[in-house]
Amino acid sequence: MSNGLEIIEVETAAQTSDFLNLPYNLYADDPNWRAPLRFERKMHLDPTKNPTLNTIRPQKFLAVHDGQTVGRIAAFINSAHLDQHGDNAGHIGLWDCEDNPETGAALLAAAEGWLKEQGVSKIIGPCNWSVNEDTGLLVDGFDTPPVVLMPYGRPHYQDMIEKAGFEKAIDMYAFQAALHEGYPRPKTTQTMVKLAEKDKRVSYRKVRLKDFKAEITMAMDIYNDAWSENWGFLPFTKDQIDHMAKDMKPLIDPDLFLIGEIDGEPVSFITMIPDINTAAHGLDGKLFPFGFAKFLYRLKVSGVKQARIPLMGLKKAWHNKRQGLALTAQLCETVFENARNKGYTHCELSWILETNASMIRICEQASAKKYKTYRMYEKQI
Repeated sequence: MSNGLEIIEVETAAQTSDFLNLPYNLYADDPNWRAPLRFERKMHLDPTKNPTLNTIRPQKFLAVHDGQTVGRIAAFINSAHLDQHGDNAGHIGLWDCEDNPETGAALLAAAEGWLKEQGVSKIIGPCNWSVNEDTGLLVDGFDTPPVVLMPYGRPHYQDMIEKAGFEKAIDMYAFQAALHEGYPRPKTTQTMVKLAEKDKRVSYRKVRLKDFKAEITMAMDIYNDAWSENWGFLPFTKDQIDHMAKDMKPLIDPDLFLIGEIDGEPVSFITMIPDINTAAHGLDGKLFPFGFAKFLYRLKVSGVKQARIPLMGLKKAWHNKRQGLALTAQLCETVFENARNKGYTHCELSWILETNASMIRICEQASAKKYKTYRMYEKQI
């Protein structure tokens, strides 16, 4: 490489540490950067801690300029994706780099070269292991910080990836709802909620924390059914669901995790979680030795005002049916009301495919505004 730039394959523990730490150094002075918890990001890269990696064959790369790490990227084969889609595609993700066109081009070329060696015919990305984890390149909405488990980026990445020959595959939106605005709701929403309230076949309940593992398994079965026809869909596996149950339980408030039932059968759910990025802001991702008390105080005492709805779903059999639509409206309005009563002021609904007209309509009826766009790219090789 010219000008002292070198692309190296990550092989040692020290290089893995550099790979993990790069975003914290790169974005340290960015006012909209929200450093994720370092222990969680470390587990994300650890195949003994993250079951998604059971289906991943990765190669990570670092960009080093005159001895300083200035970029990173991962290329990987996701066998679960290949089994689901049969498209002979590889992926890229975990891409962060300095604002230097040469660095971006070199990282993308290294990832593409490795994937060519694996025999794939297409590259999809960026996503951080799968579409069920941090997904997409931020292309609009740089003026506000990311919420929990959503990617961060800078405008120069779009130019880099498109100059490398990648083209748009699909966009995904994040909507932001101000929970005290948008009332009274549109007549359509009010009518749907009233239908659900009057229909004896339709009911909802709070999640049962004492049976949380079974409850999250049931919810993810609904999710896998609801979104099975989505672009890039990958079903959550049993190991991933068990891992999710363990990680999510400390964040779950039963008032904000509701199960919808028709004739006593669970057919839908919605869950809202606090934005732990807000609680961790200013800690540089470190809870110890001094950050834990501040993090816990913000999360449990002073109160986080921003929330996110990362997961919801309605079984396909009830899509476009009166009871299903009415139940969805009731769950959304109930969880919003419960969140307001707990002091939340804003909630992000993300991510939502640009082609998902019904979900976009639900967001708009809740007076949520599209404020971020994440893009998935692809390239034939």
